[in-house]
Amino acid sequence: MKNFILQGILFLGIVLAIILLSLFLIPNKRIINNSLYANIDKHHRLDSLKSPKIVFVGGSNMAFGLDSKRIEDSLHMPVVNMGLHAGFGLRFMLNEVRNNVQKGDIVVISPEYQHFYGDIVNGEKVLVALMVDVNRNNLKYLSFTQAMHLIPIAIQYAVSKLMGKQLDIMDEGKVSSYEKVFKRNSFNEYGDEEMHWRFPNQHVQIMYAPQNFKEVSTQTLSYIATFKSEINNKGVRLYIIPPAFQHTSFQKNELIIKEIEKQMSIQNTPFDIQPEVFSYPDSMFFNTAYHLDKTGTELRTHIIIQMLKGNTYKTNKRINK
Repeated sequence: MKNFILQGILFLGIVLAIILLSLFLIPNKRIINNSLYANIDKHHRLDSLKSPKIVFVGGSNMAFGLDSKRIEDSLHMPVVNMGLHAGFGLRFMLNEVRNNVQKGDIVVISPEYQHFYGDIVNGEKVLVALMVDVNRNNLKYLSFTQAMHLIPIAIQYAVSKLMGKQLDIMDEGKVSSYEKVFKRNSFNEYGDEEMHWRFPNQHVQIMYAPQNFKEVSTQTLSYIATFKSEINNKGVRLYIIPPAFQHTSFQKNELIIKEIEKQMSIQNTPFDIQPEVFSYPDSMFFNTAYHLDKTGTELRTHIIIQMLKGNTYKTNKRINK
């Protein structure tokens, strides 16, 4: 019996070693030089900027929805756009900037609506790919709880590598004909994705929330509230804004969005701009309900500048649909 147990432990150890080696030593060729590698460049800029500075945090809604140079020129403060992919999870996004901001800085966070329900707030397989295949420095931003959440995903990712499947971990909409979009060099020096401005918009599918949605994630609300308290105590100003969102998708999810807005206010972390303001016409989106084209980006950037200058932007100033 004792030998059987020892053999079982040895077998599990070998399996675990194979999984770990597969995870870290077998490259995922499908993501080489894609947009995940922009995370390296964004961190380089974040680390190099002196305070006071403006840091934007979010997923692809921020990557595709900001003209950072225009903001920098208007506010006379250096800007970095850390936005990249919603699948990183809001918890990781906040952790990767919290130690890089100081007194006098401004942080603007724009979570995708998915971060307010389900488990995406703790990250998906794209986060595992980022940490093991692109930038392993990001491992330091994981908490124990988040690591436990990611272990099953990491195992699946490692097995796919071992079997040569090379999982396609990106969810980028329909961009097969646009080879230069979603690459590392499609981002400018500030961290904005602007390569897609050169291409015509595609058909954008309507986004629906899960049918089993019951309540706004208390985890997400807690992470935002804790982050706000922490950086405010450091003398950092925080703005929380909704994502840019396709108008048709907004209509389909309006009740849920209103509930998110309500719960944010209850937690004393209200949106500084009402969600309706960033509900833009379908014609202003490139290939997903979160990816603005150049026209939409410029409109959104103007509103953000007004917010940072202390001007209130009311719902009645939204774009006519």
